[in-house]
Amino acid sequence: MDTHTTVNQKMWDELAPMHAASRYYDVDSFLRRRDSLERLEIEEVGEVAGKRLLHLMCHIGLDTLSWAGRGAQVTGLDFSAEAVRIAQDLAERTGTPAEFVCADVMTAADHLDGGYDIVFLSKGILMWIEDVAGWARTCARLVRPGGTFYILDFHPLALALAPAGDGGGLVVEGDYFHEDSPAVVVKDGSYAVSDPGMKNQESREWAHSLGEVVTALVDAGIRIEFLHEFASTTWSGGAADSDESAARHRLPTAFSIRGVKD
Repeated sequence: MDTHTTVNQKMWDELAPMHAASRYYDVDSFLRRRDSLERLEIEEVGEVAGKRLLHLMCHIGLDTLSWAGRGAQVTGLDFSAEAVRIAQDLAERTGTPAEFVCADVMTAADHLDGGYDIVFLSKGILMWIEDVAGWARTCARLVRPGGTFYILDFHPLALALAPAGDGGGLVVEGDYFHEDSPAVVVKDGSYAVSDPGMKNQESREWAHSLGEVVTALVDAGIRIEFLHEFASTTWSGGAADSDESAARHRLPTAFSIRGVKD
């Protein structure tokens, strides 16, 4: 792994057990209901029963196991050994047949045999990817011809905005377009835990425009079926999702893309 990926991996290794114990992920409730998927994901991905589904960047595996509960033959991949350990433990505790692999998403095609009916990614993906064209090629290698690629993620415009303060409104805080140098973020915690006293607080993040993402997928051999943009979601942590001015002007906070491997 390169230096940026190693920095991010250390942070996610530390965060994984914190997330598993957090109210945000509410693992106890998951163990009872066995489903963490949004209705949007279920509707847009479509029928999964009997299909081989690969969940890239799966974190602690709740969504992966949820797809298994809907009849998919699932594999989850994540670069955090701690996250994969937790996911494997949850699979055993729930008696869910699932395979979990610890590897960097950029080298996933070197660790898996490919030929998946569905390659699925969701929620907080592209900000961790430096080379989006290489990422798209990897995803395309893993989908069988005629298979489905699907991603649901934060909208890059929402990620570039931040609340202006007590006066309301929004200000531009980050880039919309990609820069080779990552943004270096230092934060004690995450969207799920606040001020836990982390040792590995630094992360490296990148911006990618919507056009860059779509073009990378098309160039990799993914024929786009739809690109949807959403004004709000139940899971978005972006500034545009919570600010009144964003709601008034209906700024996008999330997007989804589904495509087919030619």
